[in-house]
Amino acid sequence: MKYIYRLLILGFFANFIAYNSFAEVTFSGYQEFFAGSSDQSTRTALDMSTNTGVSQSGLSNGAYTRLLATVSATLDNGIEVIGVYSIMKDDKTGGDTDVLGISTNQNDISLSGGFGTFTIGNTGSTGSMMHYRASTIIPTAEPDGGILAHFYSGGSNTYGRADEVGYAEDSMKVRYMSNVYQGFSFGLQYGASLRSTPARTSASDMNCTTASDITGHGCYSDVIDAVIKYEGTFDGITIGATYGMIGGNTNIIAGAEYNDLEADVYTANIGYDNFTLQYKHASHGDSGQLKSTTDDGDDVGTTICGVYTFGNSSAGVCGVETEFSETGVSVKNESSQMVYGFGYNLGGGVMIEAAYATVEQSQGSTKDTDADVIISKISFGF
Repeated sequence: MKYIYRLLILGFFANFIAYNSFAEVTFSGYQEFFAGSSDQSTRTALDMSTNTGVSQSGLSNGAYTRLLATVSATLDNGIEVIGVYSIMKDDKTGGDTDVLGISTNQNDISLSGGFGTFTIGNTGSTGSMMHYRASTIIPTAEPDGGILAHFYSGGSNTYGRADEVGYAEDSMKVRYMSNVYQGFSFGLQYGASLRSTPARTSASDMNCTTASDITGHGCYSDVIDAVIKYEGTFDGITIGATYGMIGGNTNIIAGAEYNDLEADVYTANIGYDNFTLQYKHASHGDSGQLKSTTDDGDDVGTTICGVYTFGNSSAGVCGVETEFSETGVSVKNESSQMVYGFGYNLGGGVMIEAAYATVEQSQGSTKDTDADVIISKISFGF
């Protein structure tokens, strides 16, 4: 009985704090679940008709299920302060680690006013916030979400990047985003290291220790991400464009020097009535590659996606092409994805969606991956 009494007192005290504190606390969340299957004819450059494959079909709990607590308050000088903390599914439980290092695993504080918005913490990059994210707009948000890869085996070579370094990752950073002036806005961020994420213990060495860490764009330091954006509506047509530059430093490993990060990102958006078309191009050149090697790099990716909404339904198509020059390989490595999605809004925050995708990857003239993937999804935002 005394335990029940204590719980009642604790509940009353928590209720008193919630309703009498100076800050307002709100909770929101999101859940997702998938079913999927793939027909993979080529895996790791092997013909699956004559080799033993893997079984990845079935159910998946996705990657982005989370609960968010948002706290807001206003300072005496009128500046608004907002703190966001998310609890992600399976995070640091010894199980599924999909969410480690992803920007939805959020923990940040923002200060906003007539000057714009300053944010510090484990949060999304300037580019993640300001560029048009074409690969997210069709039903299922694939291929951006990466859930397709739960149901097929991708190749182990480098095929190029569709998104910029730092996209959708949650390393510690300080970010400034201006208010919008006549359709124009800009943003700027600084991050000490891409390795300073919740996936790594505090006080860890932020230098890369292996060549693959650097060539895989995993640990640039002193990362600066700057973006300018314009968006306006003319006669019912919404037109927008962004341009971004990203820079960062590499470290020396065993006497070997690597190219610093230098990337350019362009995105565009056209919207009319219920139709939206978006474009994204990311170029990383020779970033992260050995300075002594001259036949590698040329890392580029292009994404074009469109979606149309009619009533509670939506349908879209998304294509992503990337390429990368691998040293010693005369033909560029390439990857190609086409995704066709359909969704229906049931109301109350519940969506059902489905997608069909084709995936191809090649190292030079050798095909590493050839797969057809079907997924279905149910999600609940609250």
